[in-house]
Amino acid sequence: MTNCDVVVVGGGIAGISAAALLAGLGVEVVLLEAEPTLAYHTTGRSAAQYLENYGNDTVRRLTLATKPALEPFLGPRPLLNAGRAGRVDQLKAEVEHAKELVPSTEFVDGDQARELLPILAADIEGALYEPNSQDIDVAGFHQAYVQAFRSAGGMILVSSPVRSLSRANGRWNIEAGDHTIDAGIVVNAAGAWGDQLGALAGAEPVGLHPLRRTIAIAAIPDQYDAAAVQHWPLTSFEPDEGPMVGYCKPEPGGLMVSPADETPSAPCDAKPEEIDVALGLQNLAEFTTLEVRHVRSTWAGLRTFASDRTPVSGFDPAVDDFYWLVGQGGYGIHNADAMAQATAANVTGSAWPTTLADLGLAPADLAADRPGLRGPLAPGH
Repeated sequence: MTNCDVVVVGGGIAGISAAALLAGLGVEVVLLEAEPTLAYHTTGRSAAQYLENYGNDTVRRLTLATKPALEPFLGPRPLLNAGRAGRVDQLKAEVEHAKELVPSTEFVDGDQARELLPILAADIEGALYEPNSQDIDVAGFHQAYVQAFRSAGGMILVSSPVRSLSRANGRWNIEAGDHTIDAGIVVNAAGAWGDQLGALAGAEPVGLHPLRRTIAIAAIPDQYDAAAVQHWPLTSFEPDEGPMVGYCKPEPGGLMVSPADETPSAPCDAKPEEIDVALGLQNLAEFTTLEVRHVRSTWAGLRTFASDRTPVSGFDPAVDDFYWLVGQGGYGIHNADAMAQATAANVTGSAWPTTLADLGLAPADLAADRPGLRGPLAPGH
């Protein structure tokens, strides 16, 4: 029997960042990971981009609050959201809204966009340009929290899927793998499996939506200078109407391409589908002059959203000492430290962080009982 103050379930960026901050405050924390290694699922399959204009306004504020922690792990990679004539007015409106939180955002015309990404199609007439978007060293960022957690005395148990959760005398008894743990609080950072873990605890599901996202690394023809390619921006393809239909980004060995798919999925070790890879290449060909002959590798991951596409960090309203840290969707890496700050404050009963309050974020924005949390998934990519 292992005794601790808090058990965190899930070793991705959400779980390890919260565990590290809690342990740094003197809380005895055990982190449980079902897989043999940490960050096996969504965290290990991220597109690895820091985007201040991605997501709703709450998400964007969490992103801004996380930037100080991310700074050592960032490298330059601007963003273009590119579209044709039918999209230009909407792009301009998005730029004006984006400037409220990210003043460096600007609109560029088609020629300016092609200077940044020479392969853009000739009929692209404008783009939202975010010059301060950045690459993220996700592995380094995650490992920094692992090291901080261990340095603070935290315990990590891998290959330990939770088999049961029960309460007695105001404490949790957790059976996980070969381990039995007695804890005061359970933090549910189980990603796509979050609702399943909640059910084990007797909690009502918050209504998570795991969505598959497909990635391919396409070979770039030899006519393009490899050094120049590495300076290309992350570029999303914006149709005249509706959400983006794909994006591309330079990676070592080629060009990352995605159809920006959001295919509903059960929690699983996600695998790419050939039709989704083909759709990604088709959309790349539609918005650029690049003809891809083959791909070098493919993979898929699950991006798990709450219905309103805002992450959840709060105690369950009906089950004592059960804490939800879920629904990070496609924003988990660049929201991680802010979500961990919120979690550490709520779990310890500390004051709400000024780093969050100064950006207009309040506990109610992330609460597990907020209005509109359960229901159909809101649109967006």
